[in-house]
Amino acid sequence: MRSLKRNQQRLYYATYNNKIPITDENGDFTGDYEAGYSAPVSFYANISPAKGSSQEEVFGKALDYSRTVVTCDMTLPIDEFSRIWIESEPVLNADGTANGDSADYSVVQVARSLNSVAYALKKLAKSAEG
Repeated sequence: MRSLKRNQQRLYYATYNNKIPITDENGDFTGDYEAGYSAPVSFYANISPAKGSSQEEVFGKALDYSRTVVTCDMTLPIDEFSRIWIESEPVLNADGTANGDSADYSVVQVARSLNSVAYALKKLAKSAEG
């Protein structure tokens, strides 16, 4: 019963891959950067209904997170800079990469064990325009 397929849901992740310089309306560099993410990739994992049960306390009580995702796929490249889509589909940029602002969650912490990986996720605020 490591990771029952019937309990898994389809999710998407995108990993951080670069920082993109921000320019103003004249095309001048502002000195600020925004995060660039890879193309979104789908995967299947178990999702907790909410924070607070004894299974999610693997991360401790002081860490601020909303949900956890657990999978037995030890090859996923998800880290603390990745974005996760659970309730929505990823929005793509013109070049096919993921728009990180469209993500539902950010990864707060990764806990690896011998046969599984648990990800602590924090809900991202969505803009009213989206």
